[in-house]
Amino acid sequence: MSRVYTLLIGLLLSLISLSLQAAQLTASVDRTRLNAGETVELTLETDDVTQFGKPDMSALESSFEVRDTRQLNSLKTLDGSSQATTRWIVTLLPRETGSVLIPSLQLGELKSQPLTLQVLQSEPQDPGSHLASIFIEASLDQDSVYVQAQAVLTLRVYHSVSLFDDSSLSPLQVPDARVEKLGDSRTYEKLINGVRHGVIETRYAIYPQQSGVLKIPAQVFSATLVQTPAEGSQGQEANPFGPQPGRSVRVKSAEVPLTVKPKPADYPADVAWLPARSISLDESWSPEPGTTQVGDSLTRTLILKAEGLAGAQLPPLPPTEVPGLRRYPD
Repeated sequence: MSRVYTLLIGLLLSLISLSLQAAQLTASVDRTRLNAGETVELTLETDDVTQFGKPDMSALESSFEVRDTRQLNSLKTLDGSSQATTRWIVTLLPRETGSVLIPSLQLGELKSQPLTLQVLQSEPQDPGSHLASIFIEASLDQDSVYVQAQAVLTLRVYHSVSLFDDSSLSPLQVPDARVEKLGDSRTYEKLINGVRHGVIETRYAIYPQQSGVLKIPAQVFSATLVQTPAEGSQGQEANPFGPQPGRSVRVKSAEVPLTVKPKPADYPADVAWLPARSISLDESWSPEPGTTQVGDSLTRTLILKAEGLAGAQLPPLPPTEVPGLRRYPD
C-alpha cells in the first residue's frame, strides 16, 4: 500500500512539474508603431490556474503611464477537457519617443517576453487653435497609384467627450473602385493641445479600376454625446443618478482626391498586370527531395505573395513539368 501511495505521489508531482513547464505568461500589443501622446494596449495572458493575483506592473512606471488595467477570465471546453485563460489588458501611455522597451513582467514564477515599441514624434499643434469636441480626419498612405493598385484610406474620429455605444460611420462607397475594410476599427487615446482625446481608427483598402482623378467621398460619423447632470438641457430636471439623455451629433470628413495613373504603354500585353508594392514566390518540399527514393511521393508547395494586391488579382501559377516526376496538382 505504501508503495502504491508513493507511486501516486510521484505521478502527481510529475504532472505538476509538466504543467509548470508548459505554463507561460505571453505579452502582445495591439500595435508596435504609434505617435507620441497616443496610448497602446498591452495584453498579458496565461493559462496557469495555479497563479493568483496580477502581474507586477512596477517595471513599467519609468517608461509608461499605466492608465487602465482590465482582467478577463475565460473557460473553454473541448472534447471533455477544459482550459482556463486569464488576460490582463493594460492601457499604456509612453513617456518618451523613439525605441521604447516594454520590459519583462512577472506573475509569480512566470515572466513575459520583452517587447519594443517605436514611438514617433507628433507634429506640433498650434497652441492657439481650438478643436471641436468631435472631429474626423481622412488621409491616404499615398497621393498617386497605378490603376488597380492599392491605396489605404485611414479615417480617425477624435472625441474629447464621452459617447454612447450607438456611434456609426457611413459605409464607404467609391465609384469606379473596389473597397475592402482592413480589419476591425481600433480605439486608443491621443493628447492634443493638452486635451485627452479618444480615437476611433478605421482603415480601408481602395483599388481604383479607372485612371484619372478619383474622388473619395466625405464620410459621416454619427454619435450620441453623454451629458453629465450639469450639462443637461435647460428646462429639464437633472438626474442625480447618472448621465442625461444625450444629444445627437454628426461630423463629416473632407473629400480626398487620389491620382490614378494608367498602365504604362510599354507594359507587355501578354503579362499579368500586377501593380504590387512587392512580389515574392516561395517554394517548399515535403519531404526534402534529397531523402526520397523511387516510388516515394513528394509535396511541392508554391506560394505567391503580393503586397498591396487582393487575392483575386493574382494569376494562376503556370504548370511545371519535371522529367521523372508524375504531377498531381491540388
